[in-house]
Amino acid sequence: MNAARPVYIKHIAHVSALGLSAAEATESLLAGKKNLSEYQLLGESWPWFALPLAEENWTARTRHALGLLVAELAAGTPKGSLDGFPRFIGSSANGMGEIETIFRTAGPDAPFSDDAAILDREIQLAFGSKVASWIFSTACTSGMAALEAAFTLIAQGEIDEALVLGIDFGCNTTLAGFASLGLLARTGNGLILGEAAAGLLLTAQPGPGWRIAACRLCIDGYSPTMPTPDGRVIADNIAAALDQAKFPAHTIDLVKPHRSGLPGIDEAENAALDLVFTSRRPAEISFKHQMGHTLGACGPAEITTLLALLGTPAWQARQPHRLLFNFVGFGGSTAALVTERSPAPEACS
Repeated sequence: MNAARPVYIKHIAHVSALGLSAAEATESLLAGKKNLSEYQLLGESWPWFALPLAEENWTARTRHALGLLVAELAAGTPKGSLDGFPRFIGSSANGMGEIETIFRTAGPDAPFSDDAAILDREIQLAFGSKVASWIFSTACTSGMAALEAAFTLIAQGEIDEALVLGIDFGCNTTLAGFASLGLLARTGNGLILGEAAAGLLLTAQPGPGWRIAACRLCIDGYSPTMPTPDGRVIADNIAAALDQAKFPAHTIDLVKPHRSGLPGIDEAENAALDLVFTSRRPAEISFKHQMGHTLGACGPAEITTLLALLGTPAWQARQPHRLLFNFVGFGGSTAALVTERSPAPEACS
């Protein structure tokens, strides 16, 4: 899809183990903080990046985190309100944490809601609006699927603004699934999961900040958990995003790769970047070693982390202009996002 009109990131919000706002997360990154805790499950302890919240109940934690997200996002709107904005949500666990709580307290015969309906209910309560949410669940690229849908609709003129949220909070089902596959790290290195909620307010209205030049998704059918080892499918998706953006590969200044900590995925992604950037690999930056792999939230969470970081004085001397974000999820889902500082300069040829 060639965008009919530009799409801009107007405002961001962020809640993760790094902090309860985009500014707090940036301070933690710059200070090198690593707020690693433990998740107790079935008599075992796993490294875990938890939100720094006092509440232990899933619903209470979710409501607190979403309230923080709403306040930070609303500050970027003229009326301080998010009422009426179309909402696009990415999550891999949805409301499974509440279903687990009901099961533990009321037993298996208790009535259960659909996990996506639970998440939508909490979002409607937090945002004070009955606008229905479009919810996407494509493993680790869930948030990127939500972003791609919002980006496409704005670019095609179907809507003018949208809220994109990536949300994944801790639950036993998620941890048990990864543990059963033998994928979780036992120490501070490797795949460590975390929780996060992050949001982007997208608009067709130009302004300072960042323009989304392209967002592409694809499916790599090589394996249920791992991409094609030579990275060619990932490379093809990145190349398609660069072609959509009309950016030659050599004009990308900074790459935020997926870097999950799983050797098969990381090696394939590294091979893909070699295929795309044949003559010169751009500088790279990653965050999972400080915030964890936040699953379906990792797209919005890591995008907002980097954009907040690039707005600090520490990055004023470097000032990358064009960014590539890459994400690789289970089930073969792959996503690439290309952004450019706004207002944009003359197009490169």
